[in-house]
Amino acid sequence: MSMVLLMTLLLMVQTGAQVLDAAGTPSFKSRDDGVSSSGSDADVRVHSSLSMADTCDRHYEQWNATTKACECKDGFYGMECQMCRSSDVCQVAFQGEADKYTCATGLTYHETSDHKTYDCVLDPALQQLFNDGALAVHCDRATKNCTAAVFKAKDTVRGYHVINCHLSSCEFSNGSGNGRCGLIECKCGSACSPVTKAIVETSLSGKPANITVSKNATLSIDIEGSPIPLAATCKASACEVDKSGGSSSASSSGSGDDDDKTPNAFVLALIISAALAGVILVGVCCCSCFVKPRHGRSRLASDELESELRALGSTSGKVLDFKRINCRITDNKTQETKRILYDISGCAKRGQVVGLLGPSGSGKTSLLNALAAVENGRCQVTGEVKVDNKKIARDYRKIAAYVQQDDALFATLTVRECLLYSAELRLPSTVPEVVKHEMVTRILTELNLIHVEHSRIGGIDGTDTRGISGGERRRVSIGMELVTSPQILFLDEPTSGLDSFSANSVVQLLKELANHGRIVVLSVHQPSTKAFMLLDQVILLAKGKMLYNGAPQEAKNYFEDIGFKCPENENVADFILDIASNANNIPMVRAVFKQKHPEMSVPSAPPTPSKDDSISQTHSVVTRTSRFFRPFAAESSPFMSEDASIDTPRLDDYVMSSPIATPTPATPAPPRFSGPGSPAPMRMPSRSKPNASQTPQRSLRIEVGVLFRRTSLNILRHRSLLMLHLTLSVVLALFAGLIFNHVTNDLAGFQNRSGAFYFILTFFGFASMSSMDLFIAERAIFLRETGAMYYGAFSYFLAKAVLDTCLLRILPATLFASIFYWIMGLQSSLQHFLYFLATLVLFNVAAGSISILVGVICRRVGTANLSATVVFLVMLLFGGFLLNSQTMPKSVGWIKHFSIFSYAFEILMTNELKGLLLKFDAPGYPSVPVYGDVFLKTLGMDYANRYYDLVALATIAFSLQVLSFLFLSLQVPMRQELVEEMQPEKYVAKEKKESSDNAEIV
Repeated sequence: MSMVLLMTLLLMVQTGAQVLDAAGTPSFKSRDDGVSSSGSDADVRVHSSLSMADTCDRHYEQWNATTKACECKDGFYGMECQMCRSSDVCQVAFQGEADKYTCATGLTYHETSDHKTYDCVLDPALQQLFNDGALAVHCDRATKNCTAAVFKAKDTVRGYHVINCHLSSCEFSNGSGNGRCGLIECKCGSACSPVTKAIVETSLSGKPANITVSKNATLSIDIEGSPIPLAATCKASACEVDKSGGSSSASSSGSGDDDDKTPNAFVLALIISAALAGVILVGVCCCSCFVKPRHGRSRLASDELESELRALGSTSGKVLDFKRINCRITDNKTQETKRILYDISGCAKRGQVVGLLGPSGSGKTSLLNALAAVENGRCQVTGEVKVDNKKIARDYRKIAAYVQQDDALFATLTVRECLLYSAELRLPSTVPEVVKHEMVTRILTELNLIHVEHSRIGGIDGTDTRGISGGERRRVSIGMELVTSPQILFLDEPTSGLDSFSANSVVQLLKELANHGRIVVLSVHQPSTKAFMLLDQVILLAKGKMLYNGAPQEAKNYFEDIGFKCPENENVADFILDIASNANNIPMVRAVFKQKHPEMSVPSAPPTPSKDDSISQTHSVVTRTSRFFRPFAAESSPFMSEDASIDTPRLDDYVMSSPIATPTPATPAPPRFSGPGSPAPMRMPSRSKPNASQTPQRSLRIEVGVLFRRTSLNILRHRSLLMLHLTLSVVLALFAGLIFNHVTNDLAGFQNRSGAFYFILTFFGFASMSSMDLFIAERAIFLRETGAMYYGAFSYFLAKAVLDTCLLRILPATLFASIFYWIMGLQSSLQHFLYFLATLVLFNVAAGSISILVGVICRRVGTANLSATVVFLVMLLFGGFLLNSQTMPKSVGWIKHFSIFSYAFEILMTNELKGLLLKFDAPGYPSVPVYGDVFLKTLGMDYANRYYDLVALATIAFSLQVLSFLFLSLQVPMRQELVEEMQPEKYVAKEKKESSDNAEIV
């Protein structure tokens, strides 16, 4: 409707205006003061019809007998002759009145303002429609009526009126020049064409209207639904009661509302201030990264330090016993079950290094994961695992550490920082900082890492800055687990990817760790002779079946006794691996093993170590203990119930103490182990997540604080991403600002505004895809650390999301808006800028939340990039710029409600175009001033939706963050709980058949 009205008015310009210039018949005859709008000295006022003298207003008018009409008294002019030139004429006119009157000028209403008369010159933009146009307005607060007339300035107000309007139910507030009228009725003179007359008298009548006064004394009559405002530069005056105490004249600063006051600007200012405060807070956290490690480093006395270390001691974990471990995988399509492990049984004692050997696919990692109670993929693991004759429970991971095959470490952190952060996250909060630092120092010394303690880890394959060697990285991974001094240490192929020397060094280190009172279980693919002989026990697997369980020194004779000849000078490990790799050898070797070791099928509890055995083990420990440590006694383990302890001499009575020598529980907890009992064959497992947040000694505040410092340090050291975001924001703001510099208020300006806004949103939308790599690149670290109960998923997500939001979303958007907005020359009020800034910030946060969600769900960068690109392209399509929201098919129109581009684009457009006069300068037509609201309605946008749009952006951002956290929580490794279940008959029959077949082979 607005565009139809606009085009009709354009036709009026080409036709009706020419008629107006040549018109000889008056449109309206009105009272006149003989003063042109420019203010000539002739003060003559005539009625449209002859009047008697008593019809003249005695204060402002006088009867002219010659003309037989009322005329303005000296000093008065304008419509109704009620505009005064000085206070003296007011005093003369109201002489004899009880109150003293003064001439009040200005457009602002006060308590004494009963009426005002305006003498105006039409806005230059409207001169295209009404050449030499003038506007006269008279408002009476008592009757709540206003009269307005548009006429030619050269004809004065007494001449022919092009348009006459009557406004009723008008209200004006004191201290303001603004008013609102409930109804306007307009008449168009004979100079108007029939079409124009119909539009003016129907479309522009019967509607409410606002009278608005701006700072530059511009009065505007805004008719609801009208595309063109009736704007003019005015002056006003009226005789008012003088309450200033006798001053000769009263003057009001002439413009009505001195500023565009609105409480919303204050609210927006608070929002922006809170955002900036968040950025400053993050900056303080980043600075604390360098200050925090120095806190609490005051030296303790030697005896106090040793006392603190003694409090962390433990003697649990003497024997690890596992029986009938089975693993099956069910095909989701065929529902067929494939068996990975077959009744693996055995035990490991404190001080032993147990190696799991076998060719690829033999089940080494599956068995290791089952013993460590970590997630084993789709495997269904059954069986029984006991520690000191007690079944493992939820607290098992607090006494057992698991070192993965790949070293998932932060490339930007130093060796010391990796161990220190592990200690801060995993040791009880009651442990003093100085004790944690001292413990880290001792571990570094024992692992021979002290010389690289301040070296960064570095990347692999040249992806990051070069750092420490592969063997040193592996020792760092081991050291991060040793900060809690676990009783049992599981390692998945710790020698893979290392050269022979580094591999032997790692195995030698593990041997020393075992000698210091631990159980070490590792899977190894192809050890060297030296590494193989360092093992205390070897379990050889082939296709999930145990072929050998014994000392490595006895392996050669064992296999030679059953018919296999070991070539001279061949590595024994390679010899037995060759046997296990030949599928034809497995049935016979398996059958012989069962005959020689029938107890391995259902082993009994291992015998209690004798005192002599303990002492002999201790002797080797003392010879390898560092000179930095002194002996201290350890307390009994809190992870076992009172009846769980085994009556054996304590190794710590003989071992010189160190974080390596004495296992230390990460966080004590009440005993949850069930009583002993013989296992029934195979039960289906249940899974549960590590419940780190319920550990009494673990504080969410500590977790979040440490992760904030670590993440901030990682961002600051790997600053390329942050600097790129900030640099691009500044450069692109300057570049785009200069391109759209001093945007004009015409059709080209409308196009430039809409294009610039959509370009900005597109830039920030696709720039937010950098958030995806934050979680994809660190997924391995997250899985390792949450699986080891370093922290909970909430603490990790909170630190990552807050820092990403503040540093990579809020800060770049703020920089961009602060530069671009003023260079482009958008509306200069603070309120408009704050809306622009708040929109960019919320949009960038919402876009970053989308990228975070995609990064959490997708496991590969390529998949994530493609998925995010498709999501943003769909949102771009339904953003309101490429496709008009009013013409969208209903079947897909609902998608726009999920497009962050739609909400942000509507805010930016309405914030800039609402109330803005644009010249509709279509080629072939005269330029016509049009409200920006007309263009907004054409695009299906409404200024009233701005609050809804802001809330929608914030809601989408928050909802996506919550959804990302939920998906991230689902990825936390689940602890494998082994429970008992009667063995299915089909497996019993299959095992009986295998046993009979093997007996025939033997």
